[in-house]
Amino acid sequence: MNLIITGACGHIGCNVTIEAIKRGHRVIGFDNLRRPDVLDNLRYLQQNYTKDQFEFVWGDVRNLYDIDRLPSTNIGGIIHLAGQCGIPESLRSSFYDFDVNARGTLNMLDFAHRIGNVPFAYASTNKTFSDITNIITTMETPDRYFWSDMNEPLDVLKVGLDWNGKQPIAVNENFPIAGFGKYGHSMYGISKLTGELYVQEYHCLYGMPTIINKKSCIFGLFQKGVEDQGWVSYFLLKIGFGDGKLNIFGTGKQVRDVLDARDVARLYIDEIEQIDKCDGEIFTVGGGPDNTYSLLEVIREIEKHTGKKAELTFKEKRNADQDIFISSLKRVNEVLGWKPKIKFEQTLKDMINEYSK
Repeated sequence: MNLIITGACGHIGCNVTIEAIKRGHRVIGFDNLRRPDVLDNLRYLQQNYTKDQFEFVWGDVRNLYDIDRLPSTNIGGIIHLAGQCGIPESLRSSFYDFDVNARGTLNMLDFAHRIGNVPFAYASTNKTFSDITNIITTMETPDRYFWSDMNEPLDVLKVGLDWNGKQPIAVNENFPIAGFGKYGHSMYGISKLTGELYVQEYHCLYGMPTIINKKSCIFGLFQKGVEDQGWVSYFLLKIGFGDGKLNIFGTGKQVRDVLDARDVARLYIDEIEQIDKCDGEIFTVGGGPDNTYSLLEVIREIEKHTGKKAELTFKEKRNADQDIFISSLKRVNEVLGWKPKIKFEQTLKDMINEYSK
């Protein structure tokens, strides 16, 4: 089938494009190439695939006249990955962040509706849950935070957490998105949440087949990390191929569940191919409880594999930063049978090999 992928030259977009082509689909890649580094990804796609496999259309999701240059017939689905992904950037340029993430999503939904209500997969984020996660009872070791036993879990959080006895192990799709006037999402989280609500409304109002993935830490090949986003890639580039100097915002004990972009690419194509199974679903998507690392642990792994040392400067913790976020994979596994396959160490080796070229 023909698939439109927005943000096709970005880190996740490039991996999803490759996975789609591997399965015999034709991709129309839509990207504004705002970050210069993604030109390398575009060159890779154009050099390795024919025009019958990959067609590039330059354009910006904020502009209707750009979107209208996309093909409107024989489209099997839209995977909407284009977005402003940096939390600091969302503070510096809140109107731009909103225009890309909220208005851009509405623009693409309108296009999907106009061309026949085609299946629509939306890339969201765990930041839509706010830092209310930080009220979960937390302990720490020298290297990381971890959730400890909760004798009386708050009712507002109880159904949104997977439990192992009295201990939370993951955040699921039922976790509250409200900040209750006390907990921050970041401007980025709010704009992505706005996009989520529009996706759900198009599903309810027009019957559009939709799927939402609330993703945690995605990393891997084709990632061009900077300090504001893509932290694993940025750490690797600075330690293994740069001066080793890193700013750590907070203690560095913050924990995330990490997921290879090739695994998430499998999921996106599974969802489009099996939309009847997952239509209307909202999934939490990450590495899950079996693939968690703190910032400090990732730094040590990079040092071990590169033989180089990091020089760390600790700064004030960023607004709305979650001390721990671990995605529940129960629902997505139940519906689609999907789970991660690629371990952190393998991804890191593959990234080192890629960056060495």
